[in-house]
Amino acid sequence: MNWYAFYVKTGYEHSVKNWLNKSFDKETLYSMVPQRIVPEKKNGEIMRVEKDLFPGYIFVKTDMNFSKYYFIRSHSKIIRMLNYLNKIDLMYDRSASPRKSRDLVENREEALCFKKIPEEEITIILRLLNHDEQIDFSQVYTQDSKVFVESGPLKGMEGIVKKVDKHKRRVKVLVSLMGDERMIDLGIELIEPMVSSGHAHTRT
Repeated sequence: MNWYAFYVKTGYEHSVKNWLNKSFDKETLYSMVPQRIVPEKKNGEIMRVEKDLFPGYIFVKTDMNFSKYYFIRSHSKIIRMLNYLNKIDLMYDRSASPRKSRDLVENREEALCFKKIPEEEITIILRLLNHDEQIDFSQVYTQDSKVFVESGPLKGMEGIVKKVDKHKRRVKVLVSLMGDERMIDLGIELIEPMVSSGHAHTRT
């Protein structure tokens, strides 16, 4: 099965995800809305806040075909499939009968119409997520202008870290979705290296 991205009305990502996961068993189709946990200051206190990684998008893992595609599109909050290639479908009318819609595209090559998320892109996203499909804090320190990750989802992925904001306790990472590069803030726990032992400890 491959991963695909759908653009949905902002604020309805999770309701669409739940609808899809109730409509299909996860061996046939599974959808998710990746999230990140970031620190935010509220009333003088640092809080852990959950935010969608890609607002306005849901990710679907399935063997995509026209039957599934049109079922997914039947949800009123789904706007389009990201990089859908079937020009006939650009004229698709939701009021048209399902049979008429199927007749329009029955001779189309499905693999040419449904553009999956490239393996190298989805692999990075999935590697960052925990079992709750969230990106939690990483323990990070800087030394000689270099970024080091002691533990957490960014461990071994220092190459995507582009900037460290020590004040906000966040890092900016560069990830791609369908070739579109995006800078995203992720939460970190700042630590300091212990030179004598070669290990690091949490900054107080």
